[in-house]
Amino acid sequence: MDDAPRTPVVLARRVREGRAELDLLVPADLFWFLGHFEAFPILPGVVQIEWAIAFARECLGLDLVAAQRFQVKFASPIGPGDTLVLALRHQREDGRLSFEYRRDGKACSTGQVTVAP
Repeated sequence: MDDAPRTPVVLARRVREGRAELDLLVPADLFWFLGHFEAFPILPGVVQIEWAIAFARECLGLDLVAAQRFQVKFASPIGPGDTLVLALRHQREDGRLSFEYRRDGKACSTGQVTVAP
């Protein structure tokens, strides 16, 4: 399924200095669900990190190619058709990007990525 989508549908964006919130719809036919796992498809953690970095580049202007150091905590799996809020916060003084994926107001995953040495 090379034509399967690889990114979420952005329903809304709210951006202000150093912060962004995006309302996302996770397509049911998302490429990343293929084989991860067939009976109970979930969004891989590495994809969640990649999306957070990509949206931070786009919305916050961060010059970050890939995660240098990161930590992530998973609370609830993200699955096909989920509607999420991705909250991003750039902590310039600490050189970190914090992110949180929420569904219905509850955290699915939270994490931090180092964005400066």
